[in-house]
Amino acid sequence: MTALLELADLRVSARAGRTDREIVHGVDLTVEAGQTVAVVGESGSGKSLTMLAVMGLLADPLRVTGGSVRLGERTLTDLSERELRAIRGNDVAMIYQDPMTSLNPLMRIGDQVVEAMTAHGVPAAQARARMLDLLARVGIPDPGRTARAYPHEFSGGMRQRVMIACALAMRPRLLIADEPTTALDVTIQQQILALVDELRRELGMTTIWVTHDLGVVARLVDRVVVMYAGNVVEDAPVRQLFAAPQHPYPAALLAALPDPTDDDRPPLAQIPGRPPVATEPVEGCAFRPRCGQAVAACTTRPPLTERLAGRAACWVPPEKWVTPGRPASTRDGRS
Repeated sequence: MTALLELADLRVSARAGRTDREIVHGVDLTVEAGQTVAVVGESGSGKSLTMLAVMGLLADPLRVTGGSVRLGERTLTDLSERELRAIRGNDVAMIYQDPMTSLNPLMRIGDQVVEAMTAHGVPAAQARARMLDLLARVGIPDPGRTARAYPHEFSGGMRQRVMIACALAMRPRLLIADEPTTALDVTIQQQILALVDELRRELGMTTIWVTHDLGVVARLVDRVVVMYAGNVVEDAPVRQLFAAPQHPYPAALLAALPDPTDDDRPPLAQIPGRPPVATEPVEGCAFRPRCGQAVAACTTRPPLTERLAGRAACWVPPEKWVTPGRPASTRDGRS
């Protein structure tokens, strides 16, 4: 397969006075054409920042301070803002987690979808005809009438469908979905997930799902990339990650998921402590203060190394874990 997206040692920092404080630490990621990949982690893990860096949408004081982003044959981190605007929406598009703050409240729904096409040179009449078709395909009823509505007149799920229509208007090669169901109820979540996956298959897009919920991506993706404190800690095929995680952090996340087949319903496992503040300097493995498997070597940051069919950044292999696949909180009774 051919690599569509390549991140090499990508670093994102926040400017504080005259100092850059690094938040995303040397992310390496390759996404093959046609793949569906999930980037997973707690809030503050750097997953959304990494994707915003791919899009060239970091705002001050954030900026890329190292590494590169390649999309196909082009290095995006070398391009000007004008050149990036020609790529955004055309070759790569993003669905954001809060459509109410992403859609223009002063523009009609249809006009916003049309603008996503005319900005890339599509004639207005052609864009308007395609807009009606797009609204119908994402499940918005009576597009000829509803296209004249404003965002506040739509429900959260309907607004998210409009965002999907805008993102797919130019049939991008790469679609990034940044927690697109966070603000929606469970039923609507499932509808949106199914809709995006159906359109992905129909259009043959490469897709990156960004989420904090492992359960959401279990049946949607080929690979899972787990981030913690701005670092990639595991990158593995989805079935391997769920069956045999190779890093204690994803193992702890999976242990915290409820078991629907367990009628006793014991208390859910918890990961002790808290994630580090994004701008705090961290020595060694960032997960070490919360990890029940930590050893002396963990004071040095571990590299991503091959484990089974994936990669993991951990000095301690699972066969040497104190209790394999279990976080400290479930091993010794702490909460």
